[in-house]
Amino acid sequence: MSDDLKESLEQDAQRIEERIPMAKKTDYKRIAGRLRGFMDEREMSISQVARALSVSTSVISQFLQNKYKGDNQTLANKVANYINSITRKERQGKGKPKHIDTTVARRIKSLITNTESFCDDEGKIGLIIGDGGHGKSHCMRAYAEANKNTVYVELDDAMTIRGVFKAISGAVGLEEYGTQENITRRLIDNLANRHVIIMLDEASGLTVGQLNRLRQVIVVKSRCPLILAGNKGLLNTVMQPTVRRGCESLDQFTSRLMAILNLDEIAADKDGGLYTVDDIRKLYDYDGVRLAGGAARALKKICQTPRSGRLRTCSHVISALHTARAIRQAGQITAENIVQAIVQLDLPVRVHIPLNTDRAFEELSDESLTAAG
Repeated sequence: MSDDLKESLEQDAQRIEERIPMAKKTDYKRIAGRLRGFMDEREMSISQVARALSVSTSVISQFLQNKYKGDNQTLANKVANYINSITRKERQGKGKPKHIDTTVARRIKSLITNTESFCDDEGKIGLIIGDGGHGKSHCMRAYAEANKNTVYVELDDAMTIRGVFKAISGAVGLEEYGTQENITRRLIDNLANRHVIIMLDEASGLTVGQLNRLRQVIVVKSRCPLILAGNKGLLNTVMQPTVRRGCESLDQFTSRLMAILNLDEIAADKDGGLYTVDDIRKLYDYDGVRLAGGAARALKKICQTPRSGRLRTCSHVISALHTARAIRQAGQITAENIVQAIVQLDLPVRVHIPLNTDRAFEELSDESLTAAG
């Protein structure tokens, strides 16, 4: 790795901290002034900063006026860390496209529209299955933003079924208070007269009983299309034998299942798959820096490798490389740069693609990838 690239990857955060160093006793006024400028540039309110720092609005107000009587050093350090973090993210994200019409996005859009098209006197169900890094959450949010009859809800494993229906109620603009019966009754009364697609992300933790309740309320009684996204754990739950005790209701669920998009299986297809070189270039050719030679194919290999982080890992690597002066000056990223960045950052993808071996390095090198077509 060149000294310049190595230094850039190791000291990226430090270079920002040199502009806004950690607070000393005499620095409070300077950091308060920097915070005022930071807020003005981004049109941020005191309450927004207070929420981000988990303090009260009065604390931030007093700090900005140099009247805070509490632990100024701790607060000033929190402010400096916050500004450093946001500034670094903004610089790394400069020039990145917000949403690209990739093969993954088109596949997800097709599943949603196909599921919707089969809805008649009741809704139908579609599943999006994939491990982390495919970009399915980003694509689903982008679809919901572009289609006003669609709501996107991100679940978590700690949610009860009442919590799930409360989250759906909030997303469709209904009040969330009351018992589970009251919440679901409001949903049914409201959604049965509207054309709304319900998308639930991070749904891998849903139990058979919760899936059955969603089928009853959203699909049957509210007559809405239901899209569930998660990893293979969700698919395993849905596909359990219905003869198993407690799984009898899955027969009703699967009878309304119109489509399953398994991103993991499609990504593993070496002849086609989800990630074309054109897709990779759309995502990572930006801000005057292009992918040279086999770099796009190197990223494609990562995207095709299970448990590698896929697109998320690719984004980390490209963002880091964009901070290097040598990359900015060259205006391009090579496959060798990608391997060097992964090794230098010690990313978990090394476990699944052992980049420290000569063979793996050759497989990701410009020459071999270009020859492979």
